[in-house]
Amino acid sequence: MKTIAFLLLGLISTAQNTVKDKPVNAGEELQFKLSYGWFTIGKGTFKVSDEVITKDGKECLEVSLMGGTAGLAGAFSKVDDKWGAIIDKDSFLPYYSYRDLSEGDYDLEEHIYFDYDSMQVKVESSSANEKEQRPTRFFDLDQNNVFDMMGGMMYARSIDYRGLKKGDTIQLDAFFDKKFYDFEMVYQGIEMIETKVGEIYCHKVIPIMQKNKVFKGKDAITFWVSADANRLPLKIEADMNFGKAYCELTSYKNVKSGIDFE
Repeated sequence: MKTIAFLLLGLISTAQNTVKDKPVNAGEELQFKLSYGWFTIGKGTFKVSDEVITKDGKECLEVSLMGGTAGLAGAFSKVDDKWGAIIDKDSFLPYYSYRDLSEGDYDLEEHIYFDYDSMQVKVESSSANEKEQRPTRFFDLDQNNVFDMMGGMMYARSIDYRGLKKGDTIQLDAFFDKKFYDFEMVYQGIEMIETKVGEIYCHKVIPIMQKNKVFKGKDAITFWVSADANRLPLKIEADMNFGKAYCELTSYKNVKSGIDFE
């Protein structure tokens, strides 16, 4: 079940105007709940390292996301997925990312290296269920501002949404699952919504999805980011082929502004 990843991938966005004072704090930890209708089917944990890593002379952060089944869903198909990346502390561009997926009978271990000197992406992947080793694959970068899933989520929170008007288009180039994507998103303005962490003013954004087997229509996803100093990813609503699913922030700690909510 890749639903958790696809929903959180919906947070990826970018704009030309970003805030200089990044809202993401070292040591931050966010907890999410994934639900389908009235049922909780999964949980996720997003973490930012509390230590700065030096890569090619630049300060970087390690970010990770862990997701798995919960409640009744765990009785039918056990999911234990992990994603992570080392990204530039200021630009959020990736140097390295990985996926370690265990979903029922399916498993995948993948390591991705972004080389900005050779302008290539190297992908190494393997599966315990396959006898033969998968070949290493290389992909050419035609620009140096391509994000992975983790860096894209971080960068989405640095957007200065205050400079956008309703109907403005947001764009992003991303590399995910051995493919390059050119995302477009439409800003829908500010609205107050009731969330698991309180009633909060949010920026509302609708990604324009490419045709796929997961989501129903090009505007199937809506997400809300808090309109405050933390720009927390509060809620994602997705109209999927099997029904409507939700990903909601349930707790947070070590955020840059304000106290913990647990």
